[in-house]
Amino acid sequence: MSALSLSMKKYSSDKDINKLVGSLCKIGWQFMNRKKHGALITPHGKKLTVPSSPSDRRAFKNFSNDIRTITCRECNYA
Repeated sequence: MSALSLSMKKYSSDKDINKLVGSLCKIGWQFMNRKKHGALITPHGKKLTVPSSPSDRRAFKNFSNDIRTITCRECNYA
C-alpha cells in the first residue's frame, strides 16, 4: 500500500463525496464523527451532515450544492 492510501480517511462510501470532504478538510473545514452520519463544520462554525452511504444517484450533486449554498451565505454575511 502507498502512503497516500494509508493516510486517506474514509468519510463516505461514495468516492466523489469522499474526495470532496477530504479536500475541504485540507482548506480548514473540520470533520466530526457522529452516531450515524459525519458532520462537516465550516471555518465559521456552520454544520453540514455528510451522507455516509448515499443511495440516491444525485447524492453527490445535492451535497455539493449544499456546500455551495453554505459558502455563499457565509460570504454574504461576513
